Amino acid sequence: MRKTSFLLAIAAALLLLASFLPLSLASTQAPASPTAAPTPDLIQTGHDLFLAQGCATCHRHYGVDAETGLITIGPNLTNYEPDPDFLRAWLRNPTDLRPNTEMPNLNLSEDEIEALLAFLMQ
Repeated sequence: MRKTSFLLAIAAALLLLASFLPLSLASTQAPASPTAAPTPDLIQTGHDLFLAQGCATCHRHYGVDAETGLITIGPNLTNYEPDPDFLRAWLRNPTDLRPNTEMPNLNLSEDEIEALLAFLMQ
């Protein structure tokens, strides 16, 4: 359990770091979903996934009413402003973008990815 949490923490830190690096995603990403204002239900679903998928183990987020960032490797995502297309591609399969990443593939559905994106961008 500790090893998994540690790996998730490292993966989360690498995710944030990778989001600041330029990278052409033209050949690796699916077409982006039309951007519409997220509904409160979608944001809540993203919040719930943030907890259920273990994101809160490594990341702080003030929108989560729980002890978060238990492993201090992951960055605070409270004010994180990701590039939506990059984050979609990253959450589909991190190793497609960074082969040596520690971030695990969480096998998220497209709906789950959109919910997490809505939560992080609120």
